[in-house]
Amino acid sequence: MTQRMIVVLAFLLSAGNVNSDDLTDILVAAENDNVQAQLTLGGMHEHGMGVALNDARAVYWWHRALDNGYIDIAKGLGSMYISGRGVPQDLKKGMELHLFAAEHGHPHAIKFVALGYKRGLGLPQDDAKAAEWAAKAAELEGPNADVVFLDSMQSKERELQTEEEIFTEFLRQSEDGNARGFYYVSVAYTSGTGVARNYIEAEKWAREAAERGVTSGVRHLGLFHQLGQGMPVNRVEAQKWYYVLAALLPDDEPFLSEVNAKYMNEGQLAEARAQADAWLKAWGEKQSDS
Repeated sequence: MTQRMIVVLAFLLSAGNVNSDDLTDILVAAENDNVQAQLTLGGMHEHGMGVALNDARAVYWWHRALDNGYIDIAKGLGSMYISGRGVPQDLKKGMELHLFAAEHGHPHAIKFVALGYKRGLGLPQDDAKAAEWAAKAAELEGPNADVVFLDSMQSKERELQTEEEIFTEFLRQSEDGNARGFYYVSVAYTSGTGVARNYIEAEKWAREAAERGVTSGVRHLGLFHQLGQGMPVNRVEAQKWYYVLAALLPDDEPFLSEVNAKYMNEGQLAEARAQADAWLKAWGEKQSDS
């Protein structure tokens, strides 16, 4: 480990890290340009999960992941520029990043680009292009195609202004059946955005999202139990969800799964695999019935 990494790790530990072994592994991999580690560390800083809540560090790590070729994170970076979190607000740059992600098929970015052209929000107002991107958005399917509160904002003159208003909208969307709404409620409880920070509630809502097949919720839930965020470390439970994630996103590098597995024995790994297989079987049957 370099001297710089030692200094950074010491800072993160002083900020309230909950599992130093795993954080060390994630940090070292991120510094060595492992894209999944960079995405993970950025998300941890965005949510204040295991490390200090720090939007600027989230932007830093996500920019490195984008520079290393992970195109999908352009959407997350775009949202930071649009909202001015961790960087000066820049609607044009934010929408350029969304457009880049949308052109490569990112489902959430596609909807935001449609909104950008419709409203002239960081993009030239263009009804024809808005309709073109809206048509692409209408073809999206699955729980990860939903974008929380965006559709309701399409018809509103006034944007949601406060963190509390946004949290209320997350709740409403989840109650209306938007699967990703559960994930965003979990994130709000994790970071204490618009609601008091509550890790137990955050884990509960992440589980609800995971049970609906939202891959962000699956990853978030696994990380809760891997880090022991607000609860005892449970590597079997974490690994179960990482195996589920690998089945739902087979093209993604199983980085967190590999880090977690380093600290498990064969019996624990077998138990996690059995639990994941049972969940995936029940999930498949549920999808066949719907």
